Amino acid sequence: MKNKLYVIAIFVVVIFYFGCFWVLFEWNLAGDDTSFIFQVVVALMSTGLLAIITAVMFTFQSQIENKKENKAKIFEKKISFYTEVLSELDGIFANGRDEKSSHKFVFLVSKAMLVASPTAAQSFSDLFVSFEKQEGTEKYFIEFLKAARADLDLIDDLSAGGIDKFEPVLASLKGEIIQETKNLRFWSSEQKSEIIEQYDLQKNNKVKWLRETHQLYPSQIATWRRQLK
Repeated sequence: MKNKLYVIAIFVVVIFYFGCFWVLFEWNLAGDDTSFIFQVVVALMSTGLLAIITAVMFTFQSQIENKKENKAKIFEKKISFYTEVLSELDGIFANGRDEKSSHKFVFLVSKAMLVASPTAAQSFSDLFVSFEKQEGTEKYFIEFLKAARADLDLIDDLSAGGIDKFEPVLASLKGEIIQETKNLRFWSSEQKSEIIEQYDLQKNNKVKWLRETHQLYPSQIATWRRQLK
């Protein structure tokens, strides 16, 4: 809206200036006035018109530069958001779901509405729901990756051919996600505390006990300790 008003204002000023020139030269032709004052008036009006044109060019150039800067900032925000999402997903697949990860997911979905494209935000929301329902996670994970990549390509064409170039990678990744999803479980804070206590009580073969009893690893126990603190 502001840009339209600005363009209209410039148009009105330019028309006014050209109108003044026309009146001035019409009067000069009628009176054949070549006096010093007439020439000074013409010079001042010409200088004013030149100043208007320069100001217009500078303004539009500034707008172009601002758009470029905003585009770069938005791209950085998107990269940061998608990296944060993948980091959170990595933690979930490695350590299971819990109350904190579900809480974090809710706000990541909300953040997606501010940073990601509508398609990417929707696919991420679908991924979140698939975690809650424990079905179709691999499908929505792949869809989210595609939507995220397309979102980044809209701002900066990162690769010729876009997401199609990654189809072989996504095909093999889908199988891995299916396997990871099968092992994905929900652990409440109470369950984590109980398992940690049982783990600490084991005097021999703690790692074997942990693996055979809960299908977990010591690294996951270490992560849980940090989370519970």
